[in-house]
Parts: sequence; C-alpha cells; structure tokens
Amino acid sequence: MELYAPNTYFNATKEQLKEACNGCGAKGGIKVPDTFYGLDIKEPCNIHDWMYKEGTTFADFLFANAMFLLNLVVIVLDGSNWFTRILRLSRATKYFIAVALKGQDAFWGDKPRNKSMNITYKGSFR
Repeated sequence: MELYAPNTYFNATKEQLKEACNGCGAKGGIKVPDTFYGLDIKEPCNIHDWMYKEGTTFADFLFANAMFLLNLVVIVLDGSNWFTRILRLSRATKYFIAVALKGQDAFWGDKPRNKSMNITYKGSFR
C-alpha cells in the first residue's frame, strides 16, 4: 500500500511531524476517531495535516483534500473485506466532505489567502 504525500513529509524528522500532525480531527478542536471500524487511518490524517501546514494556494487546499480522500481509499481497499469496505468507504466520504466544507480556516491559519490555482506540492507515492 503506497500513500501520496509531499516529499517533505517523507523527509521530515519525528519532531517536525509531531509539531505539525495530530491525527484525525482539528488541532485543539473537533476530535474524530483515527480508525474506520477498527482500521487505522491516522497516516492519511497526518499527511493531510502536513499538506495543510505547507500549502500556500487555494489549489493546494483542494489538492490536499483530494489526496486525503485518495489515501483513505487506498487504506480502505487494502485493509477491508467486502462488508467492511462499504462501511469504511462511506466514512471516508464523510471525512472528505468535512474537510472540503469546513477546512479552509485550518488550512489558511495565519497565512495570507491566495486564490491561485497553482499546486505547489512536490510529492510521490511511498
């Protein structure tokens, strides 16, 4: 199973990851499970946190959310049987909708809002 992430995520130290990533849910806000019916999905959540930290454009926001869904689907398809796959894909869709609709404040944080449609991430599947 290979997940997509910016190369800077794969090259980050444990300390850098710990500073930027907190699993699923908003840092200091809404906490949601790091599992889908027993399947660990913390890694896609951490990658998503990292992408929010590094993103600088509106296209980066959209791309981070799309890669979050992709990474969730990869883990669900790899770690599920026919029955749990349906439940887990449904939950993945809900997580994606939540970040797509409510994630802009977390993405922008203290950064200036940049409506550019250029994706600045350089990443790979590993």
